[in-house]
Amino acid sequence: MRILSAQISNFRNIESAKLEFSPGVNALIGPNGQGKTNALEALYCIAALRPLRNVTRANLVQTGHKVANIKVDVSVKATGLEHELQQTLTSSSRKLRKDGKTTDANNILGTLTAVAFTPDDLEISKGSPDLRRKFIDRAILNTRPAYLETALTYSRAVKSRNKLLSDDGDEILLDAYDETVAKAGAEIVHARKNYCLEFTPDVVRFFEEIARPCPEITINYSSTIDEIIELESLDKTTENFIELLYNRRQKDRWRKSTTRGPHLDDLKIQFDGVAAKTRASQGQHRALVLAIKLAEIVHLERSLEEPPVLLLDDISSELDAIRSEQLFAQLSDIDAQVILTTTHESQIPKSLRDSLEPTRIYDVHSGKLSPRA
Repeated sequence: MRILSAQISNFRNIESAKLEFSPGVNALIGPNGQGKTNALEALYCIAALRPLRNVTRANLVQTGHKVANIKVDVSVKATGLEHELQQTLTSSSRKLRKDGKTTDANNILGTLTAVAFTPDDLEISKGSPDLRRKFIDRAILNTRPAYLETALTYSRAVKSRNKLLSDDGDEILLDAYDETVAKAGAEIVHARKNYCLEFTPDVVRFFEEIARPCPEITINYSSTIDEIIELESLDKTTENFIELLYNRRQKDRWRKSTTRGPHLDDLKIQFDGVAAKTRASQGQHRALVLAIKLAEIVHLERSLEEPPVLLLDDISSELDAIRSEQLFAQLSDIDAQVILTTTHESQIPKSLRDSLEPTRIYDVHSGKLSPRA
């Protein structure tokens, strides 16, 4: 999977940019605050249909303009096809086009699969459970675009159920929302648990390679409905979940919220039997996140039968020299297109450039991206 070219206009501080990408390494180089991450975010917006950072849609449109536009040409090795993907943004709307035709998110997601690695990802291992849930959901979405609708259905249903609980709502309506919450929630929990079972061995393998010497690492998806999950039968889990919600209804009314479900789950990571969040050193946290992201990439490569595009945002500035070299050494073994940002060309290890030749470089200053001759 490759991004062949991109056109970006009125996106954050980028007024206009036309980019051609190498199938190997592509580097956006310039001082901080010049627009490197903005360019990377535009590409991520096309792939994931969400910003790289936690901002509103209005923040994506350049100040003084009403519309931002992103268009990319993509080559998919697995199908041998090329596609043109386009996203037009205003402060309150989004329009999508694929191969010149207006379309929806379901038809865009999965066309371009990208894995982003940003400094914020270093919080996955030691941050809140919400960060780990989001990581798992994004990873699943890359291989199962329909998962987006399931997640949205669950979120809307929980919100509506919570309002009914707060307002002492009608029992019949609660029954209806219980069914929706249970059906979508069971699908989410099954997807998350199965994903964790599939990618955990790779996390352990990469961690043991990167963090030497290393503690014994265990990873488990911990759900608030573990006792009623039947992984062999989605229907049985759904039935059990409906019953659980009904039995807890009075407690939920008292708390005015849904107190069981995947919106409260967590990815439990332990070192030598102790929570990594409190046990791990800073170096071990970094090694763990590297292992998690590398495992995500390898899992995607197996699922898609080709590697995803890798978007690396200023990682070398956040990782120490050893961890940075370890990351790029692992990436050298993956035949993936890499688009990265950095303040200095010297931060791109020669091993990466040599293994993923040719390299294309753009200098970035004040929102302008200029190809280096």
